[in-house]
Amino acid sequence: MKESKDRAMQFEKELKALLKKYKTEIEIEDTSVGYAISNTMKVYIPAFWDKEGDCIAESAEIVLGIHYDGD
Repeated sequence: MKESKDRAMQFEKELKALLKKYKTEIEIEDTSVGYAISNTMKVYIPAFWDKEGDCIAESAEIVLGIHYDGD
C-alpha cells in the first residue's frame, strides 16, 4: 500500500512537471465585494514567440474557481 506522503509527493512531482512544461503557475486571486472576500484560483499560460519575434502560441488564462477536480 502506498503511504499518504508518497502519494502526495508523486502528485506534486507530476503537477510541477505539467506546470514546467507550459511555463506557468497557479495563483490565488483575492476579490472583495463589500465585506465579502472571495478567492479564485487562476492559471496563466504565457505566449511564445519564435526567433523572428512572431507569436507562435497565444497566452491563455484558465479560471479554476474555488474548487477544481479531475472531472
